[in-house]
Amino acid sequence: MRRGTNLPWVGDYNQAVVLDGVRRHPGTSRTELATATGLTLQTVSNIVRRLLDRGLVQEGVPEGVACGGPARVRSGGKPRTALSVRPGRALAVGVQFEREHVDAVLLDLSGQVLGTVREHLPDETGPATSVRPAVGHATDAVARLVGASGCADAVLGVGVAAPGPLDFSGPVLSSAINLPGWRGVPIADLLADATGLPVLVENDATAAAVGDLWSSPRVGRSFLYLHVGAGIGGGVVVRDEVLRGVSGNAGEVGHVVVDPHGPPCPCGATGCLEAVAAPVAVVRRYAERVGTPAARAAGLRLTEHTVLDDHDRLELLARGGDAVADAELARAAAAIARAVLGVVNVVDVSEVVLGGGGLRRTGERVREAVRRGLGVAMTRELHPVQVRFGEAGELAGALGAASAVLHEALSSTWVGVHAPAREIVISPVAPVH
Repeated sequence: MRRGTNLPWVGDYNQAVVLDGVRRHPGTSRTELATATGLTLQTVSNIVRRLLDRGLVQEGVPEGVACGGPARVRSGGKPRTALSVRPGRALAVGVQFEREHVDAVLLDLSGQVLGTVREHLPDETGPATSVRPAVGHATDAVARLVGASGCADAVLGVGVAAPGPLDFSGPVLSSAINLPGWRGVPIADLLADATGLPVLVENDATAAAVGDLWSSPRVGRSFLYLHVGAGIGGGVVVRDEVLRGVSGNAGEVGHVVVDPHGPPCPCGATGCLEAVAAPVAVVRRYAERVGTPAARAAGLRLTEHTVLDDHDRLELLARGGDAVADAELARAAAAIARAVLGVVNVVDVSEVVLGGGGLRRTGERVREAVRRGLGVAMTRELHPVQVRFGEAGELAGALGAASAVLHEALSSTWVGVHAPAREIVISPVAPVH
């Protein structure tokens, strides 16, 4: 749990610390919060009272809720000291853009997923028109989730997980290398105008790291989140702090050069990890080696919108004895392991978390390659580095984007960017009877 301070002018920070403690540890008491945060019991009690008045926290552990209304509360031996986040009070939608689909989730402050939607993008969409249908499908997904919840007034905003690079210097612009036609797209303004909600934009891999951090009860974590979608990205967390860099684009693991003599990358460099190991690169190389007719005969469709499905198919072919598929997937896994080793040696983390749709079938192959590669990490004799899969799977970016909205809305310490002139505000709630 984060430590608070008893200085009088940092009450907002202390409130975020206390709320985060209640959220991570439902059933905790004021006394336990004071001990864990270093705040005085009086300070904690005052903050808890404000949170109770705002309807964000309740006494007891909830067993059910309907749209921020009264929850059924299970009380223990100390019925008036157990605290928990009030489910359904604060909601956020998370949207994740991929090459072939848009994912959206509705999340509440307690971490409960209230709904998910996947909108498939049409195969015929070309690079010149890809932005418009993607934003349209995202808008439809948000509307469906909010409408089905019946809790529109409780939705604080929309978080967007988009591949980089992202320009945060003004209205947020996305120039996602892996999304055809996305160059200088004002994604925050487009979605804010379409949905009427505040919009926060985050790099997709960083969003996935935020989601993993948000959902974990553990504190003081340091990890690399490796997100494999159509491309490859990374999110770095050190002692619970997300590293964003000067421009908000830290963690671009996909553009670490792993083969100086490798293929050109759309970013302009040569031999980047994405150019060698991203699903689109692996599928393309396989088709080049066996020939397009043979690749189609093997079940690959080879379109812009079937990259991840084709990548899955390659793993099945490899398991069935296709030596070319096995060799190309092994090459990609080895390249990922080399890049991960470099990041781990630079930032000294204790975990590597793997996630994203590009690991649906190849996850075990990649995890084993990364685990073996970390056998020569500089810190190997000081501490182990665990390699595991993120619990959110393909929805990690969307969940992280929703988590980022909740964090920004409830904590003045959060560093995020949302559409200008659309401030995220929690309105006072009427007393619950």
